[in-house]
Amino acid sequence: MASTIGTHEMDASIQCPACRASGVFHTWDIIDAGDASLKDRVLFDENLFFYTCPHCQSKIHIESKCLYIDRDKKLLIWHIPDPKETVTLGEVQGALGTTSLAAYTCRAALTWGEWREKIIECESAYDDRLYEIIKYGAYQLLSKEDKERLPLEAYHIDYADDGHDPERLALVFMKKDEKGMAYVYPITEKLKEVTRDIFMPIIDQLSREKQAPFERFGYAWASQFMTYLIKAAEADANRDTYGNLIGFWIKTIGEEIFQTVVKPQA
Repeated sequence: MASTIGTHEMDASIQCPACRASGVFHTWDIIDAGDASLKDRVLFDENLFFYTCPHCQSKIHIESKCLYIDRDKKLLIWHIPDPKETVTLGEVQGALGTTSLAAYTCRAALTWGEWREKIIECESAYDDRLYEIIKYGAYQLLSKEDKERLPLEAYHIDYADDGHDPERLALVFMKKDEKGMAYVYPITEKLKEVTRDIFMPIIDQLSREKQAPFERFGYAWASQFMTYLIKAAEADANRDTYGNLIGFWIKTIGEEIFQTVVKPQA
């Protein structure tokens, strides 16, 4: 059995896209949550994965493969910028000293932003897939004009306040072309409870089917999940019950997030 390792640093060769000069980017391919200072940097240092060219001073965002390990909470969250790349058991064995993933929640993310968001979600006791469903549902309630002002690519889940409590998260709608400006809506316990009661039994049922070890559970997954659920409900004899439940959930999002009444469509 391979020995367990912790945080691991690496150097990556870089060619500056601005001046074409070669350089070296010092980064990590494994980050262990046991390194508290580095974990804080992952969560709060916006410059952590930027390379500054020593020749022209251009600042470049580098997307490179990195595994986040939290051994206490049994989390493996992999940043894998290539959507076609898969995780091998050898990589897991090298990081954990075992090929078994049974005790771990395993997730993957395409970008550093999604990776950070997934770490924040998974550090909470609430299921990250339910957070993604809430995130999807809330964005659907925005008007066309609001969606243009608050682009999907900048919309994310983050801490509700500066206390950084993993059990108090919020939906953050970033304003287009206004750096640092955002609307922050805390996710209430009532909304979490309603979402869990309606959707968790379905997620558990689907989870019993064969899945890849490192799934990407994000906004796109939530969209596909809801599309599947609505189609299944339409074909079910109890479709009125499903429809009422989803309608009640949407109404709850409106009341708990936006403090507004969402009227069911005729």
